[in-house]
Amino acid sequence: MAEEEQAKGNPYLHQLRKLLEQVLEQYGREYRHFSPLLIDTDTPPESLLDEDDVGLVLEQISHDLNFIKIATDRPAYFAPYIERMYEDTGLVVQVTPKGQASLSGVNAVLDMEWEGRCHREYMVEPILYLPIYKRPWIKMEFEQNLDISIPIGYNTVIVKG
Repeated sequence: MAEEEQAKGNPYLHQLRKLLEQVLEQYGREYRHFSPLLIDTDTPPESLLDEDDVGLVLEQISHDLNFIKIATDRPAYFAPYIERMYEDTGLVVQVTPKGQASLSGVNAVLDMEWEGRCHREYMVEPILYLPIYKRPWIKMEFEQNLDISIPIGYNTVIVKG
């Protein structure tokens, strides 16, 4: 069961910030202009002792953010994060119910859902749509470098691992 769950997950989640910076660079963008919509998970941890992947992602991407919008069905979970971000950085985190999120102000979508469909309505130029779990992120070896193939909407991007 643990092996099945690991195979289903994203082994690069702990490197997300570094990988995002490379993806943005390939698209000619800077991290300081990164304005994500984070679509909350549809399978939160079963135990309070388990790490919540959404929290891990937020901790990695929050530094230097000027904008973030979160689409969620569990707004109470994000209350401490929202308060901390406002107090520490002045960042006003926008929270919206899932299914009602607009792309206003957004230039990237981080889809943290495990199940369901890819949100094709968010796969529009110039927005980068990154499915964290729905499509596999694959190790690729080119010229003895460990590279990672990351799905971006309908395309893939190769970044250094």
